[in-house]
Amino acid sequence: MVRRRGFYRIGPRRRCYSASVIRGFLLATLALFWLLVIRLLLRTLAAFFGGGGHTQETRHPGPRALPVEDLVLDRVCHTHVPRSSALVARVAGRDEHFCSAACRDKALAGVARAS
Repeated sequence: MVRRRGFYRIGPRRRCYSASVIRGFLLATLALFWLLVIRLLLRTLAAFFGGGGHTQETRHPGPRALPVEDLVLDRVCHTHVPRSSALVARVAGRDEHFCSAACRDKALAGVARAS
């Protein structure tokens, strides 16, 4: 049995680690475990009590707000369309907004049939 670098050779390929190597590994593993437990506890307490002024908004600002645009209702298919991209046609004396030329044509055809 030859002792080298913290382990014993029992046979040609088998190793048996000494008690000091095993004890060191267990102590390091135990220390890492308790560090992780303490970190989890501190993060939980910080989230519960407010974290000393660090909020989600200050650490990671959200996406910028897009400009708000008015939506108009297409009375044929009941789709809300942004005012800038809607087609406008005068139907029965009123300005109406449509999502597409097909809806505009349906509305104009319906008014023509009614008259």
